[in-house]
Amino acid sequence: MASLPSIKAIKATAGHGSGGRLTQQLTRRILAHFETPAPQGEQAPAFQHTFQMEDCAFIGGDMAVSTDGFTVFPHDFPGGNIGKLAVCGSANDLAVRGVRPLFLTLALIIEEGLDLDDLDRYMESAAETAREGGIELVAGDTKVVPHGAADKLFVTTCAIGKKESPHTLQTSNLREGDLLILSTSPGRHGAALAAARVGLGAPGLLSDCALLWPALSPLLPFPELRCMRDCTRGGLGTVLCEWAEASSLGVEIVETNIPSHPSVDSVCDILGLDSLYLASEGCALIAVAPERGEECLASLRQNPTCRDAAIIGRAVSAHPALVGMKTQIGGLRFVDMPTGEILPRIC
Repeated sequence: MASLPSIKAIKATAGHGSGGRLTQQLTRRILAHFETPAPQGEQAPAFQHTFQMEDCAFIGGDMAVSTDGFTVFPHDFPGGNIGKLAVCGSANDLAVRGVRPLFLTLALIIEEGLDLDDLDRYMESAAETAREGGIELVAGDTKVVPHGAADKLFVTTCAIGKKESPHTLQTSNLREGDLLILSTSPGRHGAALAAARVGLGAPGLLSDCALLWPALSPLLPFPELRCMRDCTRGGLGTVLCEWAEASSLGVEIVETNIPSHPSVDSVCDILGLDSLYLASEGCALIAVAPERGEECLASLRQNPTCRDAAIIGRAVSAHPALVGMKTQIGGLRFVDMPTGEILPRIC
């Protein structure tokens, strides 16, 4: 058996679900059990990785699959609920790799005592979102567990789709000088949930939970499109760090170029949060060659969910595998991946 990546904690903690460093360690620990042994007699590492850390996996040529579990709290939040989130979350993992979402499986773990009228509402929201995206429900499962064994409702989805990008979008495509475009202001999902949990009034603040395919699909014909990622757990900061580390390039962003929402800033100020690490559920980071930057930006802004899209930085050769942010006062702040839980159960 392969040696397992070390995790300091003996037992799982909430931080292992943060999307940051601890999540990376936990994921690698799990995947180590599925590694493929190297052929006997060959000079190779004891085990070879069979997985790439991307949002979905390609199977059988142009078909791709992604799976996700949803435990969000509260189940209803400004701008959506667990049903809408479950469909958007899985479908968006396909969309950022140039894959049109086509089919969905849906598995429910229901706690005894859940109000079935609430269940109807969540499922209607999921169905409406699926219809909006042209996604067909093809399989599912339902389990009911005793009271106290779950928090009312957990949802697991699996999305399947077909690649429509003429080339494969992946982090290894990143090149020095590539521009980084953010499709909308980050952190609205996490901020909306944080405000709802503490009863904090945040006028105009709604989760950005939405299907990304309509906004991203017009970019696919551009051969200079490198890669895309939705900024879910761990937020924009985590995605930037993952890209820098996976590509061995440096990343530089400009703080004043990042689109912001006034209510997100207010929630962060009051609760001591950092919007760089708050989850989004309808926001994508996009890397494209510099000669296509303005054209991609103009295309995104045609979609009503991306009116505030902006070029926030670029890939650089300096400080490889590190992310630097030029601050409002002219300094350079290094952005690291979070090591603990910022806001638990955001998806």
